[in-house]
Amino acid sequence: MSNSRSDKMIDLREEYKDLLGLPWTGRRMFGCYEIIRKYYKWKYDNELIDFNARGVITFSDEAIEEGGAYKVMECEWGEETDFSVLLPEDVILFRLYVNPLGGSYSAPRGRAPNHGGVYLGDGYMLHHPYGSKSQLADLMRPGCKVWDTSCVGAIRKKST
Repeated sequence: MSNSRSDKMIDLREEYKDLLGLPWTGRRMFGCYEIIRKYYKWKYDNELIDFNARGVITFSDEAIEEGGAYKVMECEWGEETDFSVLLPEDVILFRLYVNPLGGSYSAPRGRAPNHGGVYLGDGYMLHHPYGSKSQLADLMRPGCKVWDTSCVGAIRKKST
């Protein structure tokens, strides 16, 4: 990682320190949505729908629409993604793994996204990996292809 990316990561860690290192609170899956909800609450005092309480475990088209968002990008799973079309605060959607690995991510309902994070700009994302603590990810990190090949799209909140 170049110094400028290192410096940017340090700045982001300071800016989002209240949202980093939070424990996993989701049931079996979809706890990643909690950090998205916390981000919008922290940034805008905006309460997003609590889909977890209703047992919704994937970013389905119906849930996206009900949540007041729309798709701004759709990608083919396994192909490299161009993140340059994203704006800060877009929610990036991923399909991580096809089958559960040690009880973590799987793809219920076929090809539906099963992980999401908030795009922070400049190739960085706030997300909450399964069973871990909330953290930042550098989507442009050299040699790391997991994010751009597992991305299946992005959504944006509709203007109110």
